[in-house]
Amino acid sequence: MAIDIHRATTPQDLAGARELILTSVHDDQGYGFQPQWHWDLDHLTEVYVDNPRQALIVAVDGDAVVGTCAARIGGPASPPHPAWLADRYADRANVAQLVRLVTDPRLRRHGIGRRLVDATIAFVRAEGGYRVIYLHTNAKIPGALEFWRGAGLVETYDARGDEGDDRFETVHFELPLHATVPA
Repeated sequence: MAIDIHRATTPQDLAGARELILTSVHDDQGYGFQPQWHWDLDHLTEVYVDNPRQALIVAVDGDAVVGTCAARIGGPASPPHPAWLADRYADRANVAQLVRLVTDPRLRRHGIGRRLVDATIAFVRAEGGYRVIYLHTNAKIPGALEFWRGAGLVETYDARGDEGDDRFETVHFELPLHATVPA
């Protein structure tokens, strides 16, 4: 299996990525497309191709997109996350948020997710304008929490039990790039 990891720029890459992510939000996350959370999926070219500080990285096997990971400018929003957490990343232009990590279920546990994250972090580092990478994950998704804890990120806030929505068990992480993030 020769998986190619690269920045998505072609219509084929973008369409395959959108399809894979939509399948994941339905099958893995259980709540399907939510416009307030997944707005970027309707604007992949504008968000990830036309903006040089943002990128959608894909894993491609032959003609099929089998994995995705993206970096976008900005940290968490409040709501739904606590105001103090959004304030921690208030200098939005200096914060890269990792989003849309998805691997085809048939190919999980083969290192594709790790390669996608490594490539996305390398993109953020090469871009040079960021001080920290932020992300959050839903611990209800099997393997998600263990994956991120094994990726060298720092857990900043475990919101499980604080959210009032039983669909989520959100845990927040960061990876400082240049300077210490204020507490």
